[in-house]
Amino acid sequence: MTESTILRQYLLSLPKNVRLFRNNVGRLRVGDRWIQYGLCPGSSDLIGWTVVNGVAVFTAVEIKTATGRVTPEQQRFLDAVVEAGGLATVYRADQA
Repeated sequence: MTESTILRQYLLSLPKNVRLFRNNVGRLRVGDRWIQYGLCPGSSDLIGWTVVNGVAVFTAVEIKTATGRVTPEQQRFLDAVVEAGGLATVYRADQA
């Protein structure tokens, strides 16, 4: 199962109090220039919010296959979200 398939299934399973958006991160060469896109390097595949007691809490979810590895950059992003009071997790295909 690919990360894209896992991501689509995960999005379809979310409860109504969670709103997440796809966050593609990378670089694209346009002519002689590089264009960087996405929130920031290492940012999670899905970002958005979870409503907890009427308050929107920043939420980040990194999607991985059963054997996929979280990069150090991705782990730093997840840790920063939690440290700032947000919700962050790694979701794996074997959790489905």
